[in-house]
Amino acid sequence: MSYLAFDLLFVALPAVLLLWGAPWRPLVGPFAVLATVALLWTAPWDEHLVRTGVWDYAPDAVLARVGAVPAEEYGFVVLEVLLVGAWAVRTGALPPAVLLPAADDGARRRGALAWGLVTVVGVALASAGGHLRYLGLLLLWVGPPMALQRAVAGDVLRARRAARARVALPVALWLCAADRLALADGIWAISPASSTGVLLLGLPLEEALFFLLTCVLVTDGLLLAADPAVRERAAGLLRAGRGGQAAATTSCTPGTVARRLAVGESAPTGSRTGTPAGMVSGTGTGVGSVSRTDRLSLTSRRTSDRRTPRARQMLASSSEEASF
Repeated sequence: MSYLAFDLLFVALPAVLLLWGAPWRPLVGPFAVLATVALLWTAPWDEHLVRTGVWDYAPDAVLARVGAVPAEEYGFVVLEVLLVGAWAVRTGALPPAVLLPAADDGARRRGALAWGLVTVVGVALASAGGHLRYLGLLLLWVGPPMALQRAVAGDVLRARRAARARVALPVALWLCAADRLALADGIWAISPASSTGVLLLGLPLEEALFFLLTCVLVTDGLLLAADPAVRERAAGLLRAGRGGQAAATTSCTPGTVARRLAVGESAPTGSRTGTPAGMVSGTGTGVGSVSRTDRLSLTSRRTSDRRTPRARQMLASSSEEASF
């Protein structure tokens, strides 16, 4: 069997059958984005594995190569995203949750830290080389995106772990079975010198972990990408990271200073003049670099506030008599 036949028979065909009659059109965007990200993240890793001999392919099973990697391998990356998404649509797990859980910063930090540690372990194992090389490279590759997902929405993923398991586990088992057939047929091979040699029902441990982790990664990515509330949170985190200083500067504009002083609030520090709010070097006006219109409005407001209750009552009576 060729690699192309494997892709079509075990990945593309099941995905098409699962999507047949399913409401898949609104999910084209998340699919496309995640497939693109998966290709960009996976391509250098695949190239390294093939060039260093961790993976090898039968020459007669491959139609073309991009660098050292078979073109069908990149096709598999896209088709795996499609297969996981198709199963998620069919099981009803992909549409966004009606309500997000209460924000839990602790869950996000713990998840990101855990996968950050997995990445560090991967670096150590890959550096050690030998039989731990493939395992280390796998952990090194999967750790960063897992950590990023949990840093953004670890609380959401935790709340939806049952739905995630219903999607990721069946697809991972299917792909493990297909991989076992491909290894037996000689489409590709795993270097014994770079793997632990531990077998799970005839499948190398690293291969089983590969399909489990990639299915979880794709499932989580699709769930988060399809959820508008999560996208809004991610956008907010980006704005908070990039616009904090800009927001602080905006809050110290002359008009804002005048309005805060007019209602009795303390003016913020760090105005555009570079002096504490309410102070202008050499002027002593007490309102910063406020425009003439703002100063007149501020003076009028303060004058009105100083009137005694009796004076305000007399003014009101005079106004009523004048109108009469």
